[in-house]
Amino acid sequence: MIEEDEKGLRPSLQEERKIRDRRLRHDDKRVRRGMQRHLCLVLDFSKTLLLQDLKPSRYHCLLSTCEAFIKEYFDQNPISQLSIIITKNSKAEKISELSGNPSRHIQAMKDSIATEGEPSIQNALDVALSTLCYVPKYGSREVIFISSSLTSCDPTDIQKTTIPQLQQEQIRVSFIHLAAELHICKFIAEHTNGSSKVILNEEHFQDTIMLSCQPPPSMGKVEASLVEMGFPQRYTSTIPTLCICHEKFKYSGYICPRCGSKSCELPTDCQICNLSLVSSPHLARSYHHLFQIPLFQEFNWRDSDSIIKCFSCLLPSLNTSQLYFSCPRCHQVFCLDCDLLIHESLHNCPGCENNFDQSHNNDNDNNNNNGNGNSH
Repeated sequence: MIEEDEKGLRPSLQEERKIRDRRLRHDDKRVRRGMQRHLCLVLDFSKTLLLQDLKPSRYHCLLSTCEAFIKEYFDQNPISQLSIIITKNSKAEKISELSGNPSRHIQAMKDSIATEGEPSIQNALDVALSTLCYVPKYGSREVIFISSSLTSCDPTDIQKTTIPQLQQEQIRVSFIHLAAELHICKFIAEHTNGSSKVILNEEHFQDTIMLSCQPPPSMGKVEASLVEMGFPQRYTSTIPTLCICHEKFKYSGYICPRCGSKSCELPTDCQICNLSLVSSPHLARSYHHLFQIPLFQEFNWRDSDSIIKCFSCLLPSLNTSQLYFSCPRCHQVFCLDCDLLIHESLHNCPGCENNFDQSHNNDNDNNNNNGNGNSH
């Protein structure tokens, strides 16, 4: 069912509800999640990427979608790390090490342009296993395998060698299939607490991989650990000095509080002393995974006698095909677009924040009045 409004064609209310549920329902779970993630993104660079069932081709669709995912991943998880592994010609190669620099990963992915041969699921997972087995256990260990081929050339029996090692190291493996699902992929995902999903089209591919931006639930009982981090200040000098990340002379950068070396951007790991360098906004943006705002409930504005306006954008309820949602805490009403923006980007309810500011101002006024009364 398609409805038409002043902006053109739009999906029906039922379809909009499905889209919202698919994007937000997975967030409505009060589970323990880790703030620091270690993710290996495995890309199938076999000859099947030359197929054009995804436009303009699987290869270009894969690059653009993964580039958007890498940016969103570090935006939502600024103190996490990522590594990229490609598999082709029955081999696997790590093209970028675990780091928190998104531009480095994107450039490494674009430089690997050759697509040939068949993939090897086992070799790719072995490379990911050798990378993740040394990371601290207080952070999550994850593998996202984007599969394009219907075959896999493996050297040994993966069920007897690689899968038990993945389970022992508590590495979660999830698959996203550009073609049909393989039984071995589903078997690996089930035995490592991962997932196996098949995409429908380009848009569904992007929606599916973006769900992985949120940290997964912690596996087993993980003890809390203190993590040493540095909060460097940006320093600008009149004489250029050498940065350790690009080995170039630059005027400005961030000075490591431990060893004094200069890095160009944050977050990153100091290449001299391995100290994690972050800023306070990076740490604050990771907190929303621990304290999530509840899902808004659909609000039937047609039963109201007056015109309802969105609390954020002030969109009035004049359009009969518009959906509205109410916050269960502050009971303010929001339109569908603002609802998605709040849960996917802001991670704060404007209505709740407004009530907090008003109550805080009232408390200050009362304290001032009491103070004036005592002075008399």
